[in-house]
This record gives sequence, C-alpha cells and structure tokens, in this order.
Amino acid sequence: MTIELLSGDAAVEAASDSDFSGTLNPRNFRIGEASSTKARKTLAEAFSNQWGANVRLAEAFSTSDFKLAAAAELDKEMLAQYDELPTVWDQYTDTTTVRDFRPKRLVSRWRSTVGMARVPELTEYPADDRRGANEYAIMVAKYGRRFAISWEAWLNNEAVGELEDLPAELARQARETEMIAAASNLLLVNPLTNVATDVNTAFFKAGNNNAPTALPLTRDNLKLVWDGMATKKDPQSQKVIARPEMVLVVPKALEATVLSITNPTVIRKTSGTTQTEESNEFSALSYVVDPMLDYLNTHANAATTWFLVPKPRSVRPALWVAKLAGHEQPDLRVKADTGRKVGGGDISALEGSFEIDDIQYRGRHIVGNQQADPLFTYVSRGA
Repeated sequence: MTIELLSGDAAVEAASDSDFSGTLNPRNFRIGEASSTKARKTLAEAFSNQWGANVRLAEAFSTSDFKLAAAAELDKEMLAQYDELPTVWDQYTDTTTVRDFRPKRLVSRWRSTVGMARVPELTEYPADDRRGANEYAIMVAKYGRRFAISWEAWLNNEAVGELEDLPAELARQARETEMIAAASNLLLVNPLTNVATDVNTAFFKAGNNNAPTALPLTRDNLKLVWDGMATKKDPQSQKVIARPEMVLVVPKALEATVLSITNPTVIRKTSGTTQTEESNEFSALSYVVDPMLDYLNTHANAATTWFLVPKPRSVRPALWVAKLAGHEQPDLRVKADTGRKVGGGDISALEGSFEIDDIQYRGRHIVGNQQADPLFTYVSRGA
C-alpha cells in the first residue's frame, strides 16, 4: 500500500521510478531521521488531542518536507494496520498472484496409474501411463473508494480525526474486499451489490457431484459426509483416492453448533441398556467461522448453511483468491487538481481542489477469485 502525493510538475519530474506517471511513492523518499521523528511526533500529538497540536500540525503541513515525511508515516501506519487486521478466509482458500488483468491458468494435473509397471528382461518399457490436466482460469479486478475532506474543515482543524481514521478505514475496507472475494467462491454474490442470494450454484451443482443438500449440521450428519469423502474416486482413474485435509466453514450463526461437535473429547453412546465410550474423531477437526457469510448471504437458510472443503495447499485445491503481483496491498493516493498560481508555481494537493475546494483521497485494492477442483467439496443449506 502506498500514499502518493500529486503536486504538479515537481511530482512529474520526481516520478521516473514510480508505478504511476505523475505521482510520488513515499517509500522512495529519502527522509532524514529527524524529519521522520518530527512527523511521527506531530501526528501522534494531534491524533491524541493534545492542546495546541492541531495548530502545530496545520503549520507543519505548510512545509513541503513535513508533507513528505507525514505521507511516509501514514503509509507505514496503514501498512501496519492492514497486516495486523485479523482474517480467516486464507484458512480455507488458496492464494496466488497474477501478472496482469488477463486470465491466469490454474492447472490440476492427474494420471491414471499408480507406481511403475514391472519390466521383464529385454522387454520394452510400457508407455500406457495416461496423464492429463484440468484447467481453470483466474483473473483479478479493481476495487476502490474515494474519501473527501473539505478545505474549510482542514483550515478549521476539523480534519485531524478524519486523517487519523484514514489508514485504519482503508485497511479495513481492503481486508473486507478480500473476504468478499473468498466468500464469493462459496456464495452466489452479486459483485455490484455485494449481496448473495444463495450458495454458489454455478460451482455446487449436480454436474460437479456436489449439489447442495439439506442436512442440518450435526455430529451424525458430519460423520456421514466425512466418511463419504473417504470413498471418493478420481474421475479419470475411477480409483479411490486419499481424502485431503479438510476444513469445515460455517457462518457465525453455527459457531455454537461446531463447538458442541468439536469440544468433547469422549462421546458416550447408549444402545438399549449398554453404554459405551469412544474418542471424538472430530475433536481435532479444523473449522473456520467466517462472519462474512452471515453478512452477505440473504437466503432463508443462510444461518444453517455449512461447507466442507479442502484445506489450503492440499493436493486437490478447490478455492482460490488472486492478487496482482506488485500490488498485493491496498494503495492510497491524494488527488492533485488544485490548478496553478496566477503568477506560476505549484499548489499543494492539501490546498483544496480547483472545482469545489475538497481534498480527495482514493483507496484501491486488486483481487480476484475462482473455484477449481470440486471433488472434495460439500455444501448443505441445513434444511
């Protein structure tokens, strides 16, 4: 994530090593320790509402050196908050990077034989090993939002709170965008409204042998599905293959149900007058509670819908999220449309726009998602 200050011709001349023509990347600034310390201290005092700090911050922003140092400090703060925000989607989704906005191939390879054939003396080696691959395409899209602060609010020292909230707000929205991308593998999400009407029936369908069922999440039903996974056959060789490590994915509404299944270490069963005890085979089950499923899914059975999918980095990956190489983190820029002074010279972006005297910040994040091998995937609407 970067903060790029646009300030007319000076920015253009200094942007030869930047990702965008006419912009500045604060990570390339050569800022002395004294300037960094001053910017960090001045911002911290203003954000903590110390007496007179707002005035000192406004005065400091009148100097170009402080603007660059402050941009670099805000960049560090935003990056730190982005990295520290908790996320759960990567516990049930594989990740990859793409070079550009064109589709990238995801390849799932298979072969129909196990081991090597015995070769008698002076006999030609057999060449009947059938191999192939299933291909899927993943691509990324651009997401973003603008934030505006009025010039009047800046002069009145009323924009300090908004400036303080900006790194956290952008970091939060970037993480939420990733969560929506991952959840879109499981749910039928409209990308224009971020509303899901059902599970992803384009992936969970009869053609993939994983059409949605109506089993409630109980220990017995989970075991039924779990044992069924152990007898899955490879579509090419038609031989039973080992079940990969799996993860149970549920909305927040089913968290208590999952805990009632996984928490006990011993299960007591009664048959007639006989009571037996056995260890709980699901006590070590990996599960993910993703609140984004609650937020997105508007289906009548959203609160009882549960998924069973391969864990990330398994031999049969099913769900993917992609990011653009070199742009894996969110980007923040400030718009430079302040015009020029009548007598010549650049005007800082913090002096307000030419049209309406606002200071606009723009956040951008680039992600994508794709479903892949459906063999070890399961979903139930729970009713």
